[in-house]
Amino acid sequence: MDRIKLASHVKKGDTLYTPYTEPDGLGKALKITSWSKSWLPEFMWIGLIISELGRKQGLEQLYKIIDELQENKICVPYFSKIKGLDREKRKLYWNIVCSYISQQVLSPLTVVVTPDIDDIFYNKFFDFSFDIDDCILNMFNVIKQCDNFHDELTTDICFVVDWFYVRGGILKISSNISILPEALTGYYKHNHDEEIMRTYRPIIRSTFQGMCGTYNNDFSKMMWKRLGEVSNCNLLVVVWKGEDDMNFFEKTEKTIDYIASANEDKKMETKYAIVMGIVCYIFKIYKEIVVKNLQNDISGHILFRTMLETFINLKYIMLQENDIPDVYDRFKAYGIGKYKLVMAKIREEKYLISDESQLQQKFMELLVNEDMDEAFVNTSFGYFDRTNISKKFIACDEKLLYEIYYEYGTNFTHGFWGAIRESAMLICDNPTHNYHTVPDYYAEQNIRSVENDCEMLMQKVFQQISEYIELPDFYYDK
Repeated sequence: MDRIKLASHVKKGDTLYTPYTEPDGLGKALKITSWSKSWLPEFMWIGLIISELGRKQGLEQLYKIIDELQENKICVPYFSKIKGLDREKRKLYWNIVCSYISQQVLSPLTVVVTPDIDDIFYNKFFDFSFDIDDCILNMFNVIKQCDNFHDELTTDICFVVDWFYVRGGILKISSNISILPEALTGYYKHNHDEEIMRTYRPIIRSTFQGMCGTYNNDFSKMMWKRLGEVSNCNLLVVVWKGEDDMNFFEKTEKTIDYIASANEDKKMETKYAIVMGIVCYIFKIYKEIVVKNLQNDISGHILFRTMLETFINLKYIMLQENDIPDVYDRFKAYGIGKYKLVMAKIREEKYLISDESQLQQKFMELLVNEDMDEAFVNTSFGYFDRTNISKKFIACDEKLLYEIYYEYGTNFTHGFWGAIRESAMLICDNPTHNYHTVPDYYAEQNIRSVENDCEMLMQKVFQQISEYIELPDFYYDK
């Protein structure tokens, strides 16, 4: 399926809907099912026949099986419906199947279809001589070939199911629809590499979808659960290499040193204190990421997002200083007010915290009262100028930073599933487990390094302050 552009999505409330899920359109009637999760277990027996006998012979034998099943009025392809037949019909069903294939072809299914599920099937196909690992491998191979709905073996299975419906009289072929009868009667005669199959395959699959629709997939859930129990996970760990180049970080350190020694004349200015306080805060985060090798860690991604937001605060207040002369004082007052609120709640014992907590009341009191007595320190519950963060990015002409880097980082900061999946979950590369995910209990997986992005952001920081703070010549050297 082609990737859908964002412009094609429809916004309703706080949700972007695709053209397929839009609630007032197709989404009203759309029922989404997964081929592998919902349907494949039902038709695994068909897949085993085609896989074990080969496509040509497998389809030929299935034609014969279906014809005889129809003659006996038990022409159903679903395993869950087969096992729902009465005992005599089930015996007849599998006797017919075994008259065209050997017992060994379907014996792998007895690993999961045990007597408590279907004793007729189990007794018919269980073989004491079989190797359980070989059985699992046979199912593994079918599942691997059928992982995607557009896979060749998947389409072969869909064709067989369609033919069940044709022979059972459920699927009526209209002479007005010429391509469908042609596809159904010609499909098995052609190899998948022939050009005509590019036309036939989509028709076969769409017919399957139209006939099968949705259903209660309890049987499929049970099958996947059983398959998960009889085989081990094969966990894939994604490990990204960190960056080894320290040149820019070292240049940044030297630049900070230069600024510290070259701006004595500004040290008493409120603007200088705020600007360079913010710069040093960003730099300290950058330094922690590099020195403590957090580039590929969750904490590195969270810290980078903090760097982003802090940089935008810096750029935003510097852009405002001509229109709002006291913007630096406002920024400072807002932050101290937030500290005062926390400090007061601790002091008034609204909440009890441990003496060993990161919060230290006396030190917080010192900070709050540093410029003036706390009796005159207000607490604001809105941001210092009530402009939300997205508008700040736009005002600073940093829309890219917001829509890509900040939005991505938000997943890590708030522990949303995308970040959890990327950093704390491993994929199981075992087809019989339906490629499920497993928590990264031993912290083996890491994520892409933020080193390059930190460098990009620090360059923006220095660029932002360069008209106010002189940077050393060596900073501009390549």
